[in-house]
Amino acid sequence: MSVGSAPAWAYIMSFQGDDKAYGYDGDRRVGVCDMEADGNAVEGEYYRVYASSSSHLWDTNGAGPDNCVGSGTGAIVNQLRVCEQRFAAPDVCSSWQYRL
Repeated sequence: MSVGSAPAWAYIMSFQGDDKAYGYDGDRRVGVCDMEADGNAVEGEYYRVYASSSSHLWDTNGAGPDNCVGSGTGAIVNQLRVCEQRFAAPDVCSSWQYRL
């Protein structure tokens, strides 16, 4: 019996609860998905190769589930996290994830 091998690399992805941010199109685009119908906006914060500051992509309606927005194409995303904005409380963010 043959066991399949893992891919040489996988797209960058980050979760906070059920909400997620992820790279696609060779990690040249970012998607942010609000997967919880809780009224809280979801933010993907990310760095592209050679960028000195982060970029932000918001899914603001808090409607979930499976509600997503996408960024334009650019340089490869090499660092990514997702945050949930909470009213009158600190935002909750995932740890930073790095492209393999």
